[in-house]
Amino acid sequence: MRINLLYLILLPTMLTILTGCGGSYFVKKVDGSDSVKVADDINSLQECSDKGTNTVRITGYAERLPEYIHRDLIQLSKNAAVQMDANTIVMTDFMEKGRGTQSATFAAFLCN
Repeated sequence: MRINLLYLILLPTMLTILTGCGGSYFVKKVDGSDSVKVADDINSLQECSDKGTNTVRITGYAERLPEYIHRDLIQLSKNAAVQMDANTIVMTDFMEKGRGTQSATFAAFLCN
Protein backbone atom coordinates (compact mmCIF):
# COMPACT_ATOMS: atom_id res chain seq x y z
CA MET A 1 0.00 0.00 0.00
CA ARG A 2 2.81 2.37 0.83
CA ILE A 3 4.47 1.76 -2.55
CA ASN A 4 1.22 2.47 -4.39
CA LEU A 5 0.87 5.79 -2.58
CA LEU A 6 4.43 6.69 -3.51
CA TYR A 7 3.70 5.92 -7.17
CA LEU A 8 0.54 8.01 -7.06
CA ILE A 9 2.54 10.99 -5.86
CA LEU A 10 5.73 10.59 -7.88
CA LEU A 11 4.36 9.44 -11.23
CA PRO A 12 2.31 12.58 -12.05
CA THR A 13 5.16 14.80 -10.87
CA MET A 14 7.74 13.01 -13.03
CA LEU A 15 5.45 12.99 -16.07
CA THR A 16 4.92 16.73 -15.74
CA ILE A 17 8.65 17.38 -15.53
CA LEU A 18 9.55 15.06 -18.40
CA THR A 19 6.90 16.30 -20.80
CA GLY A 20 7.81 19.88 -19.99
CA CYS A 21 11.46 19.30 -20.86
CA GLY A 22 10.88 17.09 -23.88
CA GLY A 23 9.80 19.82 -26.26
CA SER A 24 12.07 22.61 -25.16
CA TYR A 25 14.58 24.17 -27.47
CA PHE A 26 18.17 23.22 -26.83
CA VAL A 27 19.51 25.56 -29.52
CA LYS A 28 19.49 29.32 -29.24
CA LYS A 29 18.44 31.39 -32.22
CA VAL A 30 20.86 33.98 -33.56
CA ASP A 31 19.63 37.32 -34.87
CA GLY A 32 18.42 36.94 -38.44
CA SER A 33 17.89 33.18 -38.32
CA ASP A 34 14.10 33.56 -38.29
CA SER A 35 14.26 34.95 -41.83
CA VAL A 36 16.15 31.92 -43.20
CA LYS A 37 13.77 29.72 -45.19
CA VAL A 38 13.89 25.92 -45.40
CA ALA A 39 13.45 24.47 -48.89
CA ASP A 40 12.31 20.92 -49.55
CA ASP A 41 14.15 20.36 -52.82
CA ILE A 42 17.57 21.56 -53.93
CA ASN A 43 16.39 21.55 -57.57
CA SER A 44 13.99 24.39 -56.80
CA LEU A 45 16.96 26.63 -55.90
CA GLN A 46 18.71 26.74 -59.29
CA GLU A 47 18.11 30.50 -59.62
CA CYS A 48 19.79 31.14 -56.24
CA SER A 49 23.46 31.73 -55.45
CA ASP A 50 25.18 28.76 -53.82
CA LYS A 51 26.82 29.90 -50.58
CA GLY A 52 28.25 26.50 -49.61
CA THR A 53 27.32 23.84 -47.10
CA ASN A 54 27.24 23.51 -43.36
CA THR A 55 27.25 20.36 -41.30
CA VAL A 56 25.66 20.56 -37.88
CA ARG A 57 25.62 18.02 -35.07
CA ILE A 58 23.71 17.36 -31.88
CA THR A 59 25.35 15.18 -29.26
CA GLY A 60 23.63 14.08 -26.10
CA TYR A 61 22.15 11.07 -24.44
CA ALA A 62 18.77 12.46 -23.43
CA GLU A 63 15.91 10.61 -25.07
CA ARG A 64 14.25 13.12 -27.39
CA LEU A 65 11.59 12.81 -30.02
CA PRO A 66 12.91 12.77 -33.62
CA GLU A 67 10.94 15.89 -34.57
CA TYR A 68 12.68 17.87 -31.81
CA ILE A 69 16.09 16.66 -32.98
CA HIS A 70 15.19 17.56 -36.57
CA ARG A 71 13.98 21.01 -35.47
CA ASP A 72 17.20 21.69 -33.57
CA LEU A 73 19.37 20.57 -36.51
CA ILE A 74 17.46 22.99 -38.73
CA GLN A 75 17.93 25.81 -36.22
CA LEU A 76 21.68 25.16 -36.04
CA SER A 77 21.85 25.31 -39.83
CA LYS A 78 19.80 28.52 -39.92
CA ASN A 79 22.24 30.03 -37.43
CA ALA A 80 25.15 28.99 -39.68
CA ALA A 81 23.35 30.32 -42.78
CA VAL A 82 23.21 33.79 -41.22
CA GLN A 83 27.01 33.71 -40.88
CA MET A 84 27.29 32.56 -44.52
CA ASP A 85 25.06 35.41 -45.79
CA ALA A 86 22.49 32.86 -46.98
CA ASN A 87 18.73 33.11 -46.65
CA THR A 88 17.64 29.60 -47.67
CA ILE A 89 18.77 26.12 -46.61
CA VAL A 90 17.96 22.60 -47.72
CA MET A 91 18.95 19.38 -45.94
CA THR A 92 21.09 17.19 -48.19
CA ASP A 93 22.16 14.50 -45.73
CA PHE A 94 21.12 13.18 -42.31
CA MET A 95 23.24 10.80 -40.24
CA GLU A 96 22.61 9.11 -36.93
CA LYS A 97 25.91 7.97 -35.48
CA GLY A 98 24.75 5.78 -32.68
CA ARG A 99 22.72 6.68 -29.67
CA GLY A 100 22.85 10.34 -28.84
CA THR A 101 24.59 11.77 -31.92
CA GLN A 102 22.79 13.06 -34.98
CA SER A 103 24.19 15.28 -37.70
CA ALA A 104 22.93 16.79 -40.91
CA THR A 105 24.46 18.57 -43.87
CA PHE A 106 22.62 21.52 -45.38
CA ALA A 107 23.25 23.42 -48.59
CA ALA A 108 22.94 27.18 -48.12
CA PHE A 109 21.74 29.61 -50.79
CA LEU A 110 21.11 33.31 -51.27
CA CYS A 111 17.80 33.69 -53.09
CA ASN A 112 16.00 36.81 -54.26
